[in-house]
Amino acid sequence: MRNLIICAFVFGLLAGCASSEKSTRGKAQRKQLEDGEYDREAIITAKSKFLDNQTTLRVFLELDVKRLYGEITPATKFSSQFTIGFVVLNEYGGKEALQRGNVPLTPESVQQRGKQVLIQFDVKKPESTTTGVLLAEITDISTGQKVLHDVPLRFNSTKLNDRFAVFGQQGKAPIMRHYQYLNDTFQIRDLAGTEKTLSVYRYSHDFEAAFSPMNISPAGAKKNLEIDSTFQVRTNTPIALDQTRLYFFAEDTSSVNGIGLIGVNKRFPRFTRPEQLTKPLVYMSTNDEIRDLQKPDEPKKALDRYWLRLMAGNQQTARRTIKAYYNRVETANRLFTTYKEGWKTDMGMVYIIFGPPNKVVRSKEKEVWTYTQSANFSEINFNFVKRPNQFIEDHYELVRYAEYEPIWYPTVEEWRTGLVGR
Repeated sequence: MRNLIICAFVFGLLAGCASSEKSTRGKAQRKQLEDGEYDREAIITAKSKFLDNQTTLRVFLELDVKRLYGEITPATKFSSQFTIGFVVLNEYGGKEALQRGNVPLTPESVQQRGKQVLIQFDVKKPESTTTGVLLAEITDISTGQKVLHDVPLRFNSTKLNDRFAVFGQQGKAPIMRHYQYLNDTFQIRDLAGTEKTLSVYRYSHDFEAAFSPMNISPAGAKKNLEIDSTFQVRTNTPIALDQTRLYFFAEDTSSVNGIGLIGVNKRFPRFTRPEQLTKPLVYMSTNDEIRDLQKPDEPKKALDRYWLRLMAGNQQTARRTIKAYYNRVETANRLFTTYKEGWKTDMGMVYIIFGPPNKVVRSKEKEVWTYTQSANFSEINFNFVKRPNQFIEDHYELVRYAEYEPIWYPTVEEWRTGLVGR
């Protein structure tokens, strides 16, 4: 979802890379995208990462193509039904292309990873600049639908996570997430197979859920994270996490950035236990309701009573609303997990209550989600600002306004009365 950047000027820059196949429908959809509209059923999500490869950067794109679900060989299908063109600019909003091209979709560059398709290709390092942004245009040949994805690039970075990444046991491509399943083997390595010792810090901090969008009270003093334990690992060596904690991999004790990972159980991003299912209800519950849910010795029965009370005893409405709400929680965990579970983040909170935005615009330091055509408002924007964070690169915080209150509470009330998911 976070791939859906709206940049009208980029179409001219990508013109030399795009497929020559066009249709009337494709032109109409292209115009829609320029106007800030898109089909959310085309390519649902795109995740990306780059790694320094000496004279080039290796770019990895992990695409979730919903219409290929159920295909026996979605990677092969993707290669024959999609094209990818790209342009490298020196900055967001730049007009001059440093580099452009088409991504060759070959068996070597396209792999299947579960339901996702993983693409990898190299871009040359320019001599004139140290940073840039790659804009990839992914085109569905049969429909003309286009999705843009942006990848911030650093051409001469010394950051550990620009040179090293978390790889699975097979070691073919980076894992595109900030969590790792307990006891599953992985390794940290770069593309050259460099041998290095890394320091690992384990934290047991239980992070809070996001505050409401209209909570504009000054932030209190930041709490220091207490290190639970410290140990060392070697790159290119099998590793496994054994606790549901936050782990930080760094080159040495003075490093201010590195690789952050959360250890999670096998069911994540789904929640199945009552104590897990209760916590995300903080966004649609009163303080008294949350206290009641935290008290009982039989949390499953308390959770059932909570939903049935909200739905006025209607079991069918309760089941439908429960399914809709926890589907949103699961998606938030999958898309937005950072140094804490996705449902606790600002983006996760907004996604759970409002769902996928109608439009997303991303720049170097900000991401804006726009929602339209609701019974409670005509249009609303949520602004997420990128903040420095030692654990991850893509940490965003919501800019909060008191003006969100008359929009937030009616939308929450729709959840509490079972109107969502009808």
